[in-house]
Amino acid sequence: MSSTAKKPNQSRPSANQLKHLYWQARNPPKDPQTLYKGKTVLVTGANTGIGYRAAVKFAALGASPLVIAVRTQDKGEATKAAIIRETGNENIIVIPVDLSTFDAVKEFAAKLNEQVPKLDVALLNAGLAMPCFTKGPGEYEIGLQVNVLSTALMALLILPKLRETAAANAAPSHLTFTTSKGYQDVEESWLESDKTLIDQLNSEEGWSDQRHYLMVKLATMFALQGVTDRHSDNQVIINAACPGFCKTDLGRNFSLVSKIFMGPIQYFVARTAEHGSRSLVSATTLGPESIGKLWQDDEVLEPSKLQASERGAELYRETWGQILTILRNHVTSEDV
Repeated sequence: MSSTAKKPNQSRPSANQLKHLYWQARNPPKDPQTLYKGKTVLVTGANTGIGYRAAVKFAALGASPLVIAVRTQDKGEATKAAIIRETGNENIIVIPVDLSTFDAVKEFAAKLNEQVPKLDVALLNAGLAMPCFTKGPGEYEIGLQVNVLSTALMALLILPKLRETAAANAAPSHLTFTTSKGYQDVEESWLESDKTLIDQLNSEEGWSDQRHYLMVKLATMFALQGVTDRHSDNQVIINAACPGFCKTDLGRNFSLVSKIFMGPIQYFVARTAEHGSRSLVSATTLGPESIGKLWQDDEVLEPSKLQASERGAELYRETWGQILTILRNHVTSEDV
């Protein structure tokens, strides 16, 4: 990956945001107790932060097998060993995947299909945030590639297995995207009239790390909506979960100055990764009332003002249509 030399335009939390984060840090979600014994559970981005804590929680609650997807086999094996030490659950399968390329996602889906006969739960948690415009190995900005395009592709490719499992169980399977309630802060004025949302996310012009992060999360919600609309028979409960602001290494790619600035904020107002992971795990226990919606702090949230507007509906159709076009240009599959 190569990044531009352009200095990032960074935003800082407002006083109201800090007040809300302070409340969240002291009011964690309920710790889920639903058992997953006999259920095959997939967690992507399982080697660090909230993904790791979610994987530990699934293992402790009996997931068998637990499938962990991380960038390399070595990281996966280290994560597997750590989860076994914490939970005693040895029924863990490692399948590496690098979400920076479409081919790797397609290869992962094929391996998953070969190695597990069923799939009850999938938590698509892998993601990243960048301080400056950074191209991935292909033609797309890396945050757009990983958080939106590759995640949408993975969802579409694993849905047949989720649906088969639901039919065999005579009970719904679950597919949960990790995202952020911050997408609701996206303002219509941020959207450029001469660019689609995807094209704007893939452009260096006017880069702002905070706006880009939030707009990527909006695009993720549109991807969730698109996948949901294609599979509207309730065989698979498809939803999203927001962990809240957590103490994780999501900002690992940011500068030392940014880390020094954010350190005290994280210390005082961020949740632990374990607290954040509770929402991710509990989202996979919800029913049809959560389909296409976001789960945070033990409640299903309504769409944002923009998302629920006529402009939002227009933006969704345009964004999802472009996502499908991109995926079909790179992957040949009847599931896309």
